Amino acid sequence: MQIGVLGTGMVGRALATRLVGLGHDVMMGSRDAMSEPAQDWLRAQTGTASVGTFAEAAAHGELAILAVRGDVALDVVDLAGATPLKAKVLIDVSNPLDFSQGMPPVLIAHLSNTTSLGEEVQRRLPLTHVVKTLNTMNADVMVHPERVPGPSDVFVCGEDAGAKATVMSLLKSFGWDAPIDLGGISAARGTEAMLPVWLRLWQALGTADFNFRIVR
Repeated sequence: MQIGVLGTGMVGRALATRLVGLGHDVMMGSRDAMSEPAQDWLRAQTGTASVGTFAEAAAHGELAILAVRGDVALDVVDLAGATPLKAKVLIDVSNPLDFSQGMPPVLIAHLSNTTSLGEEVQRRLPLTHVVKTLNTMNADVMVHPERVPGPSDVFVCGEDAGAKATVMSLLKSFGWDAPIDLGGISAARGTEAMLPVWLRLWQALGTADFNFRIVR
């Protein structure tokens, strides 16, 4: 599959690298395709990989992934453009975190509680199938769930059943056996609000190799 990954940070690099390793044709997008992080990532790949702008990566992918900081996510969506993403699946793994006051960060007020970043992305892209997932864990665990001993859970939400099925299939290729469908994109309010708890757990446990498990 051709996949565009929007973002050259730790999360974007982890996802793009895993996808290349699984045999996908991946273009990593950034503001500047010649940026050092983008070029460093490209040199490290042995599969089908390329770099481009956000708009080029969005156009390249049959499916795209939004993997940037929450405070710039909507700007990146605008730079990618609605036309290249029209009728495509966009996986949103970003979280609306404000790091301006140091650690731990807080949720961005106008992107939480009564709305979510996932919902705002969907509003910016009404003709795109936005699916929120993978935002409740560390980047390494996203692509290698076996880093956490025993079973753990990944959540999925979005408005289109077919888009969620596509995303769940991709998640299973990463090693997630049973993604939990939480319903429409408004469920992103809940999964994004899990981040303050996740950050406190990270501090308390001294490692990011952990995850949530729903026991019933």
